[in-house]
Amino acid sequence: VTKWEPELEVDGGRIPPLTREDLARYYDIEFVAERTETVAPLIWYPLIVLALMVLARSAYFDNWSWPVSLVLIFTINALWAFGASIFLRRAAEQLRRAAVRSLEFSRVKNYGSPERRQMFEEVIAEIRGLKRGAFAPLSEQPFVRAVILPSGGLGVLAVAQRLLNVF
Repeated sequence: VTKWEPELEVDGGRIPPLTREDLARYYDIEFVAERTETVAPLIWYPLIVLALMVLARSAYFDNWSWPVSLVLIFTINALWAFGASIFLRRAAEQLRRAAVRSLEFSRVKNYGSPERRQMFEEVIAEIRGLKRGAFAPLSEQPFVRAVILPSGGLGVLAVAQRLLNVF
């Protein structure tokens, strides 16, 4: 369990019924969510560069060939970026499970105090519902939304054009 210094803690108004040691896991989760909110987009930047490189080699600009080695390099780079995002998310989820497990154990230990038990339940519900930083689902990551929304819009436009050409 992390020992948080008083000036570094994130106060959520929960200190009176719970101690700082009780909230150490909560602070860990908040710290990870806050830090990965700024770091997580950096994982996706190599995909932007890779997409530009693929676009630059498009037949629209020139008659470039696609050697197997180049396709392999592009594939490895894309898998590396996706793998980094998956590893970050998996590590965050493991931390969340450990924090919830620890808080549930503390909740059971404090079963005699309804106020403390209720506060533990609120903290556990907040941790389970957290969707920021590395805890955000893949569909809510900024880069993925930026790619899915325009491409989905292009798909609808293509279908509409096809239907209008039929009539």
